[in-house]
Amino acid sequence: MRRFFIALILLTLVGCATSPTSTMPPKDKELSRASNLARAAFEDGATAKAIDLYRKALNRARAMDDATEIGNAAYNLAICHIILGQLDQASTSLAEAKAAFERSGNNPADVLLLEATVAQRQGKLEQALSLADEVLSASPNESHRFQVELLKGAVACRQDDPAHARTALVEADKHHIANAPLLAARERLAGNIFLLERNPAEAAAAFDRAVALFQEAKHYRDMALTLRRAGEAYQEAGDTQRAEDRLFRAKRSLAAQGEKAE
Repeated sequence: MRRFFIALILLTLVGCATSPTSTMPPKDKELSRASNLARAAFEDGATAKAIDLYRKALNRARAMDDATEIGNAAYNLAICHIILGQLDQASTSLAEAKAAFERSGNNPADVLLLEATVAQRQGKLEQALSLADEVLSASPNESHRFQVELLKGAVACRQDDPAHARTALVEADKHHIANAPLLAARERLAGNIFLLERNPAEAAAAFDRAVALFQEAKHYRDMALTLRRAGEAYQEAGDTQRAEDRLFRAKRSLAAQGEKAE
């Protein structure tokens, strides 16, 4: 399956993904070419370009009426939209992926996890938790369970509940994960928890660790947004020099990505 495994985070928390992999030979040269180019663009941090290419792959899969390939392309397209904060477009792609996977008999856990991510970021917290429970019912995968705990922690942070967020983080740490974007999401959650616990210095250090991991994974929008969080945390901690450095770098990176820094 050429699907990403997403790291719950993306902004307000969870989000990002590893590279897609294929366990079967390509069924169609045009589809294979578009998918491979999209994957390369994604791995190079060119998410907007990856969106254009995954749209081409999705259109080819539709022409083929191949449910598995429609699901894969729509799923990967949704991930790209989430990374860029385009939640409505992500929801549309996820609906198509979900229908395709139901038709082909694929496990729904990956799609449910992305749906939960979108719901959490949209402030639909009860829906996010309900979808997270469906993920746990659908999959024993350790990565999925790690991400569900991050999601629960994110929801608790949105509810200003550091105790439950800390419990979720402890549960997440019981799973052995080596994926850089997932570990970045973990550090960002830790930073958000430290802020709620009124420990901005530790929060800033956690955000800095997340920044380095996002940079390693070439998730540059998440990197820049987390740099901004680090700057705000350093400001709260009274470290003006580090605050100015992080805020400047965040603004510069977002501007270079064509996004206005707030």
